[in-house]
Amino acid sequence: MQRNSTNSESLRFSLFCIFIVGYEIFSITAIFLPSLIGIFFAYLVMLSDEIERTLGAKDKRWYLSLAFLVFAEQLNGFEFCSVILAWLLFYYLINDWLKTNIKWRKLLITIYVFSGYIITLGVSNIVLYVLNQPRMNLSYEYLLYGAIESLIALVIFRGRIL
Repeated sequence: MQRNSTNSESLRFSLFCIFIVGYEIFSITAIFLPSLIGIFFAYLVMLSDEIERTLGAKDKRWYLSLAFLVFAEQLNGFEFCSVILAWLLFYYLINDWLKTNIKWRKLLITIYVFSGYIITLGVSNIVLYVLNQPRMNLSYEYLLYGAIESLIALVIFRGRIL
């Protein structure tokens, strides 16, 4: 009987998705674990650049990354769809300017990760302001999580950004 590699790849991908969701739930209870919003924000930006460059179609990686970001924003107390609005603002207004003017690509990955937190927080605060609710503060945790995730992103996305 011949082995089918698509079954093992599908199983690995499913196990990875289960692990990431479990990690995200565990990161809510453990204060020292970052929530991976910045990494998936950067990954979504890089996937979109790759899709644009190769004229490809969005695949399951793109949609699952977006779904994870919505899931993570809800667990971390951001307003619903604020990460989607943050990604749209960043990708269509800021990303091309950054890629044109910043030549040091490691800094670009770090900016992507920090933008995932800061712009999402800003959009969430705008929504909270409109709803006349108390706004979220930019605490040291977001900066610490951004720094940790930047280091992780530099290792994971080494050589992937143009």
